[in-house]
Amino acid sequence: MASRPPIAASEVRFRSLFESTPEIILYQNEEGTILDANPAFLALVNLPKELVIGRTYNEFLPLDVQPMFSEKLREAFTGKTMRFDMSTSQGTSEMRHWDVVKLPLWENSQVVGVHMIARDITEKTKNQEEIFAQNQDLQQFTYIVSHNLRSPLANALGLVELLRTEESNSPYFAQTHAHLQQNLQQLDEVLRDMNTILTIRDKQTLDAPHDVPLAEVVQQVVHSLADVVEEAGGSVQVQIPAGVRVRANRAYLHSIFLNLLTNAIKYRATDRPLRVRISTQPDTEMGQCIIVADNGSGFDLERAGADVFRLYKRFHPNHPGRGLGLYLVKTHIDSMGGHISVQSRVDEGTRFSIFLPE
Repeated sequence: MASRPPIAASEVRFRSLFESTPEIILYQNEEGTILDANPAFLALVNLPKELVIGRTYNEFLPLDVQPMFSEKLREAFTGKTMRFDMSTSQGTSEMRHWDVVKLPLWENSQVVGVHMIARDITEKTKNQEEIFAQNQDLQQFTYIVSHNLRSPLANALGLVELLRTEESNSPYFAQTHAHLQQNLQQLDEVLRDMNTILTIRDKQTLDAPHDVPLAEVVQQVVHSLADVVEEAGGSVQVQIPAGVRVRANRAYLHSIFLNLLTNAIKYRATDRPLRVRISTQPDTEMGQCIIVADNGSGFDLERAGADVFRLYKRFHPNHPGRGLGLYLVKTHIDSMGGHISVQSRVDEGTRFSIFLPE
């Protein structure tokens, strides 16, 4: 019987794993000082081992995440295994999403150190976010098919059957024909909406973002609506420095401001002239901040809740519209890696804050 190969000593096995794993591993004392670091961490921070050992881990972290890592280290030294995830850079590395575990090392019934193991889950997180977004889209399209498509289609089919029973010179024939045409137009509008949404969601058709002069695009939109604004007795004030540029798709940017200004005009207050102000704020961590504020009729934001930017959601039933504009605004901004928030009060106006990468 052939003899089994000898089992490697635990230190050898650990060292092999420590040196070859793609996950980053650090060994720290209670003060957070790095006592050992594996090659994966050294490659991440692009430093030799002698420039890492003896330094605190916080030196490699942004200020905003240092308290959390320090707190998790303190808890690990109480004997708990700590696990959490965090988006952060390390050293000069780019921002990544990490699944972090802090494992206490016991010796003689007390914790003498903590191993930190961090696994890069950036791609996994990104895939999960995409799946979540796709599920939301699927819910939206299910709603469109079950409500906005099925109703006019069923009506049109019923009207076709009625036309078969009417004489072509009958007054009921002309009336039924008009209703049929109206339902088919509604059906066509929904199909065009779906085509627009699918085109936006297909990022293969999205031009690569480039530096766009913000004031130039906004002024183009304001100029295109000048007659409508004047007819409404309103005014639009643009306060954007000429040098402000954003990383964006120019066509999407044009569509965003066109929809927001059109909404401001449509939902203006009846007892005062419309005033719209488009301005920028100093750079933030979220990118260039653009404010579009009006003194219009506003809406009940608390009642609207998470539905503000949802497809076919409308908050002014007395005004015509399909509830597509704000959905397109948010979809455009999301496609460019931006963010939008809204503040509104009934009869006081609405303020949109748009954050776009620079």
